[in-house]
Amino acid sequence: MQKFHLVWDESRYALGIPSIDGEHRGLVNLVNELADTVAHGCDCEKARQKMEKTLDFASGHFAREETLMRMHGFPGLEQHVAGHEKLLREAGNLIETLSPERANRALLVTAFFTDFIENHIQHQDRA
Repeated sequence: MQKFHLVWDESRYALGIPSIDGEHRGLVNLVNELADTVAHGCDCEKARQKMEKTLDFASGHFAREETLMRMHGFPGLEQHVAGHEKLLREAGNLIETLSPERANRALLVTAFFTDFIENHIQHQDRA
């Protein structure tokens, strides 16, 4: 297992909403693919492509998650949406700083995604 790999654990990550759980699994897989890319030396262009793919997937997932929350009158929706927007903004900013001269940024972005996914699913999404 690589440093930034996540292992899907039903008891930790599953929320009992099949569509959301499936997308969360997809995010975990994308972040693990990114971690594999970065662990084998930073081909910055390949890492950037993986990061952008992960960010695009997360953006679509957040939109679908927010729609479900609206439909069900989730009380913390505004704060939850703000957390999604913050992730997208910060990850996008980190990706923009990636370059061959700053290859260590790839590790930072990978750690950022890993930490966010783990904490967000377990705490904010579980609510």
